[in-house]
Amino acid sequence: MGSIIRFATSDISPSCLPAFSPLDVDYWGVFGGSATVNSMEIYGNELILGGSFTSLGPNVGSTYYLDTYTGKIISNFECPFLKLNDIAKAVVSDGSGGYYIAGNFTYARGIQFQNIVHMLPNCKLDLNFRPNPVTPPNIYSMAIFGDKIYIGGVISSWDGNTRNNFVVLNRFTGALDSMVMDVNSAVEKLLVYNQKLYIAGQFATVNGFGRDRIARIDLLTSSLDSWVSSSTQNSTIRALAIGTISGSPALIVGGAFTSPRNYAFALDLNGTLLAWNPNFNGIVDAIATSGSKIYVGGSFTTVNGGTARTNFAVVDSNTGTELGLNYGVNGNVHQVIENNGQIYLFGSFTSVLGDTRNYGASIDANTNTMREWNPNFLNQFPYPSAAAAFSLDGSRIMIPGSIGTVNYVNRSNIASVYLDTGLPSNWAPSIDNEVSVLHIKRNFLFLGGSFTSISGQSRPRLAAFRLPTYELSSFNPNVNSGSVTNLISDETNFYFGGTFTNVNGSTRNNVASFSIDTFTLTSWNPNANNQVSALFDLNDSILLGGLFTNAGGSISTYIRAVNKTDGTAINIPTSFPNADVSGFASYNGKIYVGGTFTTVGGSSNQNLASFQKDTGVFETNRFQLNGGAFYNMHVTNDGLMVLHGAFSSINTTAAQGTAFINLNTNQVTPWNVAQTGVTFHQKQYGKYLFIGGNITERGYEPFSGYHRIELPKL
Repeated sequence: MGSIIRFATSDISPSCLPAFSPLDVDYWGVFGGSATVNSMEIYGNELILGGSFTSLGPNVGSTYYLDTYTGKIISNFECPFLKLNDIAKAVVSDGSGGYYIAGNFTYARGIQFQNIVHMLPNCKLDLNFRPNPVTPPNIYSMAIFGDKIYIGGVISSWDGNTRNNFVVLNRFTGALDSMVMDVNSAVEKLLVYNQKLYIAGQFATVNGFGRDRIARIDLLTSSLDSWVSSSTQNSTIRALAIGTISGSPALIVGGAFTSPRNYAFALDLNGTLLAWNPNFNGIVDAIATSGSKIYVGGSFTTVNGGTARTNFAVVDSNTGTELGLNYGVNGNVHQVIENNGQIYLFGSFTSVLGDTRNYGASIDANTNTMREWNPNFLNQFPYPSAAAAFSLDGSRIMIPGSIGTVNYVNRSNIASVYLDTGLPSNWAPSIDNEVSVLHIKRNFLFLGGSFTSISGQSRPRLAAFRLPTYELSSFNPNVNSGSVTNLISDETNFYFGGTFTNVNGSTRNNVASFSIDTFTLTSWNPNANNQVSALFDLNDSILLGGLFTNAGGSISTYIRAVNKTDGTAINIPTSFPNADVSGFASYNGKIYVGGTFTTVGGSSNQNLASFQKDTGVFETNRFQLNGGAFYNMHVTNDGLMVLHGAFSSINTTAAQGTAFINLNTNQVTPWNVAQTGVTFHQKQYGKYLFIGGNITERGYEPFSGYHRIELPKL
């Protein structure tokens, strides 16, 4: 508890670091595929996830705070993830151990910050630094000098004031500075050197003076310098660096131009074009220097007019000659950064020197060897992202990019995470297609979906793992087509529904059952004439819901109870909805029915209805879901109903994809948490509820596929 108090009070005395612990378990999200969780089960200390995904990783948002030695993410315990809710493009150190981060985001850790945020050295957000651009800018680059932060990009105004592509803020308050540089087109790169600020990009004028894509500002006077490059560029400048050529400092320039040189040239500090000419055949996006070496990244294939070097090259700072170092980078390099003799490169590549390096790698400038540093990013770093910054001691790097994950592990449509830590278990079967439903019974984990094989063994659409070993069972039913989307069980059989016509060579249209004791197909055969989307055990019968119009040998539009003996219809319910049924729940003698219907028996019922279990008679409608489909529901033992779908409200209460109803009072329980994405499923765990779907955000924080909440109190 003391750590949390220190965090809340900003106590950063050395004895207090790390200053806090996270208030919630950091459950790794699902990524890749459609990043969807369709179903969840709990076994022991594990939450089992089934859906459509290819990997699991931490929900970090769009910044990656990594150890520069290991490539591992700095834990949520040491420094809470920033959880920016959109792209981050540029980071600069504040000089004290914190960072300024800029991009397209509007929230950090669920708190509103418009496009730029300051993380303090103790990892807290700086609530005193609150810039207000009003009109969202497209920020490309940042730099700091004194008490000011300089911003370049595609910008037209800031806080209601005209600012064309260049903005200056007070770096402590975020207030707009009075300094104005009217740049007539995009500013893509900023570089501070020797009390001067070099700006480069696509522009032709600054404050009305001709400046061909590069200019210099005197930071002591806050005025445009008289410095003018002697070069004439025919396209955008995208990279700037300071290096040493023939013993003197020089400005190294890269971009999309072919004049005055092909994609890279150098100027002395007076602006005179130097003879240095590495002669690339494609765009240069990034440049870094270390001693007599200049590291260049981009989208080229040759250097020096013909030497093969794909996307990354090392050239001599004096001559521009390639140094014979071929790293074989198999994709574009959009950012190159040097720190303490280590070179970091980011882009769209997946291999360096034949070794896997997904979108990020590091090279030792002294030995020219690739380092073991291998963060394993999920997403590429397009230009101009990954403009990273380092901690004061160089042990950490803050990297901006797109929303994704890092240090991820591969998982194919099924996985498990530990309930107490949120980290993935080692269980990693390879399932070749989507898992739609999970169900545990008698130490078996049953799963259904549209898959056909598991870890190379044929398992068409239905399978089982033994618990607690998680070994694939020999149970191998042959569901001939379509998919299995729902599973339930009683003490004798397990029942499954979906879209299929044949099981183990016998006709079974859309619903069937197996004996739990023998794993043999039973004779139970309701013979539904279309998809069965939901099943519910009524003790003596099974309630079916779906798209069918005939089941159990009787006309049955979208819902019908059938007996457990042979699957023939019984007279429950007594009236029918006008569209499909996709979910059931029970509480206090009532059966609740959800779907896409708007009427039941001719009476208005918008997506949600209920009938008496003993009579099958539907009740007068009390609830109306609005704005989208219903998908699933759950009722806690004390009568709290949880609804999931694509809806936006229930009755007049806002409910973005998840809603709660107190069934004891028939009152909607407000839940005012923003949630992005459709929710499909839930799993209760004590006072907590895991919610799954194709979720991307909760409370303006990135969460991929599922998240955990505390259940509202009745």
